Parts: sequence; C-alpha cells; structure tokens
Amino acid sequence: MDFGAMMFSTDYSIRPDDLAKMLEDRGFESMWVPEHTHIPADRTSPWPGGPDLPKDYWHTYDPFVALTAAAGVTTNLKLGTGICLMI
Repeated sequence: MDFGAMMFSTDYSIRPDDLAKMLEDRGFESMWVPEHTHIPADRTSPWPGGPDLPKDYWHTYDPFVALTAAAGVTTNLKLGTGICLMI
C-alpha cells in the first residue's frame, strides 16, 4: 500500500518544498495540493464555520507554483492537484 499526503499550502503552513523533501525521505508515494483561487470579494451567504472566511483561504499558494517547488527538491515523489479550477 502506498501513502500520500495532502496539504492546504498557505503563507502560514510548512513550505511545499520542505514538506515534499520530508515526505520523500520518509517513503511517501505522493503529495497533493488543492486550489482555492476563487474567493468572492463580497459574500451574501455566510461561511458555515462562522461569520468570516478563514484567512488561510485568502493566502493559498497557486498549486502549480507549490508543486514546482516540490518537484525541484524531489526525484521520485508523485505530485498532483487535489482539485484545479479551470477558468
């Protein structure tokens, strides 16, 4: 069985390249990052978790930039997007 890890990479999380290297060194098969680029400027419906959208959503890394950083420090780790919103 292979194990992978998913991270919501933001300004406040571990750097994607640091995590990728640690995952590969520990024998993980893959690393996945999501995308959340479509943040509304004005919300008419509340976020279910409270009045304000968590700040992490406003500081999410672009998945392809995060995966490029991860690819630069690994050799065998599989990389992918958990979701990619096409425009």
